[in-house]
Amino acid sequence: MSAQTLQTVVDQITTLSYNVRNFRLRLVQPTRMAFEAGQFVIIHVPKDLPAAPPEVRARAAQAGGSTIKRAYSIASPPHEEGVIELCIQHVEKGIATTYFWQLKEGMPVTLSGPHGRFTLKQPLAYEPVFMATGTGVAPFRSMIKHLFHVNATQPIWLFFGCRYEHTLLYEAEFRALASLRHNFHYIPTVSRPKEWAGEAGHIQQTFQKHIKEFADKEIYVCGWQEVVKAVNTDLIAMGVPAVQIHYEEWT
Repeated sequence: MSAQTLQTVVDQITTLSYNVRNFRLRLVQPTRMAFEAGQFVIIHVPKDLPAAPPEVRARAAQAGGSTIKRAYSIASPPHEEGVIELCIQHVEKGIATTYFWQLKEGMPVTLSGPHGRFTLKQPLAYEPVFMATGTGVAPFRSMIKHLFHVNATQPIWLFFGCRYEHTLLYEAEFRALASLRHNFHYIPTVSRPKEWAGEAGHIQQTFQKHIKEFADKEIYVCGWQEVVKAVNTDLIAMGVPAVQIHYEEWT
């Protein structure tokens, strides 16, 4: 599937936490984009941001090219044709997130895609184990929805970590899915709990508590670079073969 430039409009904006929003974009031209779960798109951010703070406008103006390009994982599955969803965390004085936080429903967004090779290993003759922190859960939401769309029956694990319980993304959605699908194991973990009664600590610790055998597993890790590196180091120390660890790290 080769990348192409697409014109979209904002179909819906949903607040997921105090600093994360889900953007549902409807494809206009062309009206469909074939992609694999786990891939990403590149947003073409216009350099002219009149409502942005002066320092953000200055940085945008100094950037090369006619637009500023930023990559975001697709959070929706391939079978939901005609739309894609993006899970975006606001970055203070960030050019791209300033642009996204100014968007309203019905406004145009230009992007290119699909891009990336962080996809499910084929054939699916294994138990997928997803380990994410923060918005790193975006590609796994796409993968998990895809797996159930193709009627996957093997155990599917999601270890999702964040600092505080109120920042768990898609929490109600994942819990509902776990109640409907007996083979979906959703295990959120909070590192700085306040009134949280679930797993506490880091996702590596929760993984070690629940996963005892590695032979039939493929492990996917996604999140900020330093977190992904720490998780990978700990997994290998636990005895997980490096060839069974697949990751995508963000800077």
